[in-house]
Amino acid sequence: MGNRLTNESSKNVIEEDYEDLDMRSPGLFALLVMLLSYIKPEKSTPVQPMCDIRVLDKYIREAKDAANTTCEEACTLPGNITLPKTNVNYREWTTKDPGTKAAEVQTGLALLAVAVQKAQNMTVNSNMLYLIEKSYSNIRSITQMVRSLSTPDVLNREPQLLTTFNTRTLRTIFHVYLNFLQGKVRLFMLNTAACNLATS
Repeated sequence: MGNRLTNESSKNVIEEDYEDLDMRSPGLFALLVMLLSYIKPEKSTPVQPMCDIRVLDKYIREAKDAANTTCEEACTLPGNITLPKTNVNYREWTTKDPGTKAAEVQTGLALLAVAVQKAQNMTVNSNMLYLIEKSYSNIRSITQMVRSLSTPDVLNREPQLLTTFNTRTLRTIFHVYLNFLQGKVRLFMLNTAACNLATS
């Protein structure tokens, strides 16, 4: 009997507590909404683009490995592939404005991406396919890196006309890719102010 009374009284107390919580919940919610409305998120400053030349050097090493691995005879393609010529006149390059340099680099990378993708569609050798796919992925990453260092007006420029030539060998494709990275891409990144910290 005593236990029953005790249990019933405990039950009543618990029910009252729940009722109190239910009554307080809307008030607590309203208070939280009011507090949150007063808290204004700070305006985040845009992150300045930074490039680390060591990242490009890693891609250059991988391009060099691909060029050295590819044989001339076993990797002839059934169709022509268009590639950009990679020779750089350093004196002429230094006289170009940053926008022109960026546009040339982006156009060259776009040509290389198309060339590597075409080579992928023409290749059946599984070992070569791995190198091609890896190179294509790296070209896309390098393109993003170059774009992040370019101003909006540069990104909207018309593609630059580059001198091109045709090839039918994977070896030539990889060598052109390597030369382009070591030449115009590296020069462009070293001339970018954001790279100075990474190279110091």
